[in-house]
Amino acid sequence: MTSSFSSRRVLAWTTPVALALTALAPALPAQAAAKPTSAVISGPVDKDLNGDGIPDLVTAGGPGTGLDSGVWSALGVKSRKTGFGTGQVQTPAANIGLGGTGVSSDPGGEDFDGAQILTGRFFGANREDFLYYYPTGVAAGIGGVLRGAGDGTLPSPYNNQATIGFENLIDANGNIPLQLVSAFQADGGDSTIPDLFGIAGDDTNGYQLGYHPSYFAPGLYYGVTGLTNSTPTGGTDWQNWTLASTETASGIALFLRNAGTGALYLWTGVTMVDNGDGTGTLTHSQYQVAANWNTGVAINTLHAADINSDGTADLWAVFPNGTYRAYLVSGLSDNGTATVTATRSRRLV
Repeated sequence: MTSSFSSRRVLAWTTPVALALTALAPALPAQAAAKPTSAVISGPVDKDLNGDGIPDLVTAGGPGTGLDSGVWSALGVKSRKTGFGTGQVQTPAANIGLGGTGVSSDPGGEDFDGAQILTGRFFGANREDFLYYYPTGVAAGIGGVLRGAGDGTLPSPYNNQATIGFENLIDANGNIPLQLVSAFQADGGDSTIPDLFGIAGDDTNGYQLGYHPSYFAPGLYYGVTGLTNSTPTGGTDWQNWTLASTETASGIALFLRNAGTGALYLWTGVTMVDNGDGTGTLTHSQYQVAANWNTGVAINTLHAADINSDGTADLWAVFPNGTYRAYLVSGLSDNGTATVTATRSRRLV
């Protein structure tokens, strides 16, 4: 299976810190990121929960996260010199999920245990909302969207919630996604509600990347388009990859991480093309950001955003001990160079 993209492999680093880090590694001194020369994003900024133009960090708590059950919101810190994000967030983070999902008989932060949390304009308005999805457990395959308050918090979920049913996301073989990320409007559709990328499959039929289109109503996804793309390394082992997406001034960006090998790739300019036969293909440019990035290290949340507003997607990683670290990516070019700057590891709470 071949993927449709122009490959621009980054074969060398110029990073000043080692990025094969464990969650328990000693904190490193903060490194100075490349200074953006001007704001490159106009209009709403992806992952900006409170409207200040700076992306924010969100992660789920619960067992194995180092955080109490709930949804934890940490607003991005703005540099006094540049006015852009630094990669650090305001701490302690706020648990905004104590009101639950609005569908349980005894609502509370435990509603989000085991859930994946996404942010995006899932109600179609000009503010960030929250999507929760359970890839495993008794609620595996279902989820919902919660309307954001526009200030980094969640209002009462009642009358501010829409459910995503099991039947909305399964593939042709009845498999639920192993994970979901926002696809924004990668297919060029006119819905104001983001579509989704997912990874699904089984050992018999194999695994693949899928595209879940939205249908003009919060939480309504119906059907999935199987994508013909190979993994960044040319394989079909999609079950070994983790995704994180964002939208920058230049388009949709998708990080792809293989925890076992440490491979970290970035796809930019992501667009979904319908092949006309029930399948689709993502066109994009590919960069190998790192060959040995946190190899074998457990990461609870990969959260992509243009953190420092330089036009290139960056990553936050949240580890099982409740710490986070930002990885600022810059210098992607045709000649195969990249700079990745890791900020100091800090606790969210």
